[in-house]
Amino acid sequence: MHILMMVVAGFAALGIFVLAAVLLGRGIADGARVFIWPWLAVSVINMLAGVYWAKYTYSVELPVLVVVFGVPAGAAWHVARRFRKAAA
Repeated sequence: MHILMMVVAGFAALGIFVLAAVLLGRGIADGARVFIWPWLAVSVINMLAGVYWAKYTYSVELPVLVVVFGVPAGAAWHVARRFRKAAA
């Protein structure tokens, strides 16, 4: 359940980054590209919380990191590619 909540939070954060970029006069692709690095930081912190506080091993948490980071980052990559081509 926690993985699903984190993925949904990632999509919500992606939407916030895209909205902020548009409100600041930038393109949708810019907001999606900027989202990836902060989301990587949040995903790694989530993994470390699972290792140090919930006492899971790295071998358990690494696949979780891949899903929690990869799904929203993949969506951001797709949005950035799609809207970059539309603007060019």
